[in-house]
Amino acid sequence: MTLAAHAETTPIEAPAAPSVVSEDAMKGGWYAVFVMALVVMLAQIDRNVISLMVQPMKRDLGLSDTQVSLLIGLAFSVTYTLVGPPVSRIADRGFRRPVVAASLAIWSCATAACGLAQNFWQLFLGRAVVGGAESASSPASLSMIADVIPRHKLPRAYAIYNAGFIGGGALALTLGGLLLGALRHMEPIHVPGIGLIRDWQIVFIVLGLPGLLVSLLIMLTVPEPQRRSGHKAEGYPLREVLRFLVANRAMHLPMLCGVLLNSMQAFGAAAWVPAFYERTYGWGPAVAGPLLGPINMASALAGLFFGAWLAERLAKRRDDANLRVMFLANFLSIPFMVIQPLMPSPWLALSLSAVGGAIAAMGGAGYNSALQLSTPNAMRGQINALYLFCIAAIGGTLGPLFIALLTDFVAGKEEDLRYVLVGFRALFAPLDCFLIWLAVRPYGKAFRARIEAGD
Repeated sequence: MTLAAHAETTPIEAPAAPSVVSEDAMKGGWYAVFVMALVVMLAQIDRNVISLMVQPMKRDLGLSDTQVSLLIGLAFSVTYTLVGPPVSRIADRGFRRPVVAASLAIWSCATAACGLAQNFWQLFLGRAVVGGAESASSPASLSMIADVIPRHKLPRAYAIYNAGFIGGGALALTLGGLLLGALRHMEPIHVPGIGLIRDWQIVFIVLGLPGLLVSLLIMLTVPEPQRRSGHKAEGYPLREVLRFLVANRAMHLPMLCGVLLNSMQAFGAAAWVPAFYERTYGWGPAVAGPLLGPINMASALAGLFFGAWLAERLAKRRDDANLRVMFLANFLSIPFMVIQPLMPSPWLALSLSAVGGAIAAMGGAGYNSALQLSTPNAMRGQINALYLFCIAAIGGTLGPLFIALLTDFVAGKEEDLRYVLVGFRALFAPLDCFLIWLAVRPYGKAFRARIEAGD
């Protein structure tokens, strides 16, 4: 894609006048990054804690593995798909901060409401509200960060943001497991007009409500950032966003497909790994959760910040540095992820998971940076929403569902979940690496085009 062709397809925003960034502005920018990291951490806690409830939900609500996978995936993604695109358009019009704050408040209440559910459909409804609200937050957050942090420091900014993502997934296991352990002797509580409230339902309530305080914090302390380059106040309409994607399909088609396959693996594993440890090694949620959470978080954070450092260092010599680091991370993690479920002991499985997780996490900051730096400023919210739709809605639905269907109807036995996980990784991991590799060179050209356009 030449710059001329790009200019014909998408209006180029006027470059902003050079300015000196004050120390106070830099501090405010990094503060905003940390708050957005806190928001995505809460999102991951509220989304992922349900993976610890697989066995209790099956027991108390009489669910199958397939029904559980629908609660984890489809219930979340249906509204994620419907709400994300139109709300990201609102964010691109300059209302990013209120979008983040409002969505956080809504999904926090919905998570707490999941603790009151008495059957499959009530829990499905609660998860649907969580999905719809979460779809609005991340596109706006990612766009805000790109306007408050200098371009050459974006990988470390997105490393901090992704640390919230990783920390949330880990805390979902850790806090959820600790709460389940503390409440394990609790007798069900009968609430008039609602029904029985069990220990695992209390966990939803306790973990959901803190988001209301953070929502208030955002409105009181985080200003709406000014667009770094010339801002098209009304944003770009969807047809122009689609035209931009088609014109830059050499990058976006393989990258989008690769990210989708990668997310299917990540969400599929996240949904079923606690059940894997229980079915294979006898570790219940109260044992596996507090171990999986800190170990996964420590290894992933180490990989994440090393990957950000590597991307920034490589960017001094290569325009395609961000996406190249993502490819290396995905490729080098394959052997660890494939053989991990076959280990004879849970400790070996944990060790391989930690190494593979650290390597895989190296690509997170580069991926987020690549997407922002190759996209016109005022359409970043909508582009982020598209990618997050593929990651969270499609990948988050199909990953857990495929594993559940293979376990229920192919393997046939719960304890064979480990072999399903092996086959799943072995099939999709090499393919997602190949697709990301196809996008590396086109990304370098797109990045250079945005630099020349003044973004």
